[in-house]
Amino acid sequence: MLKIDRKYGNILGINISSTPRSRVLTLVRSRLASKRKFYIVTPNPEIVLKAVSDKRLAKIINSADLAIADGVGLVQAAKFLSMASPKNSFLKIPFCFFQGLWVGLATFLDKDWLFRELRPIKGREMFLELVRLANKKGWRVFLLGGEHGEAEETAKKLQRSYKAVTFAWREGPIFDKEGLAISAAGLNEEKEAVYAINEFQPELLFVALETPKQEKWVSRWLPKLSIGGAMVVGGAFRYIAGQAPLPPKWMEEVGLEWVWRLITEPWRIGRVLNAWPIFPLRVFLYKITIDTPEAL
Repeated sequence: MLKIDRKYGNILGINISSTPRSRVLTLVRSRLASKRKFYIVTPNPEIVLKAVSDKRLAKIINSADLAIADGVGLVQAAKFLSMASPKNSFLKIPFCFFQGLWVGLATFLDKDWLFRELRPIKGREMFLELVRLANKKGWRVFLLGGEHGEAEETAKKLQRSYKAVTFAWREGPIFDKEGLAISAAGLNEEKEAVYAINEFQPELLFVALETPKQEKWVSRWLPKLSIGGAMVVGGAFRYIAGQAPLPPKWMEEVGLEWVWRLITEPWRIGRVLNAWPIFPLRVFLYKITIDTPEAL
């Protein structure tokens, strides 16, 4: 896949691209104009942890045209890992601990420094930005995935605001973690979904399934789909359809969306724990066991 100029943050072996929203929109316009497909993924801390133990998922993320940092947590991790630390093992642990504290405080006190190399872009916000672009251009948009009619409700809500977009949707079958249909009926549903996408020929395909299903499904089918490009959006349909409450903006900005999810969706506690404290602990342990530029 052809890349665009951008900076990277490498977190536990997973490349995260630092690209302003405006450049993402430029990439999409350019690719569609030249009829070159693109693939955008939206890793967050939970997804990075899954990719560490899933080599195929890691390869998909690292080879995507863009892997935007979905949330402040990845930005904090990338900044922390880039900071120099002493070689002396007795000094390194407390030194890195205080570095981590400073990175956390910078979320409140010095965002310009924190976001200098890598900026967060929420996947659901980028999704809406691309729908706005589609509205300006009169593009076709296909929504695949979600549960309990989320794709249909999302399309209907968006249609009221973006009348120049032509929407289509399909919920699709139940997939396993490899992005494969789990039954014969599911295989038929998948074929019908692929047929519907290719008949519709959308400029933009948005896929909302759980990770790693969505990433693997798109990676496998992308060469066979008559689309301009695809983006995976996780739970975006659920929020836009109104089936889950959005977190307050201030919580997103300081990396506390996991607290909101724990309050509003306590049954997702396993996923929330991956965001905090498991992810930052893994990042800390990773840093104290690798060689970094020497600080002292």
